[in-house]
Amino acid sequence: MTQALMNRYRNAVEPLLEPGEHLLDVATVVPVAGARGVGDGMGARVGNKLGQLGAVSGQSGSFASGFPTTTGGARTRLLAVTDRRTAFVTALDVRKAGELLWHAPRQLVLRVERRPRLQAMARFRLHFADGSAVSMYTARRRTIEALADHLGR
Repeated sequence: MTQALMNRYRNAVEPLLEPGEHLLDVATVVPVAGARGVGDGMGARVGNKLGQLGAVSGQSGSFASGFPTTTGGARTRLLAVTDRRTAFVTALDVRKAGELLWHAPRQLVLRVERRPRLQAMARFRLHFADGSAVSMYTARRRTIEALADHLGR
């Protein structure tokens, strides 16, 4: 991610880091399981269900099953990568400390897989050491590439 974007989200993430932990990358994301399209008719409901297919794979108790799927309305959702862990943070105001909703040690996130783009946003999947996986959307394909540089391909 560019330094300008890293600086934009730094205040939301850095207060949540452990002493000596270093922020390497941060991306705005939308968990696929919590993604909602526009509209409220039957077509929108069907589209939402289709868009959420494959959002989480893994059994109860897996890393992916613990990943948050909904975070409320106007929150910014961030996937942060540090030298120690990968974390999911939400913030109402990115100029202030966010809320840590989920995290996993870096060695338990095996790789990032770019998925076919079916919607306007780019889709990717985090694969975990226990065989589970979680899918997310982000605005730019290069965001996925930057995350893969840190977490593996």
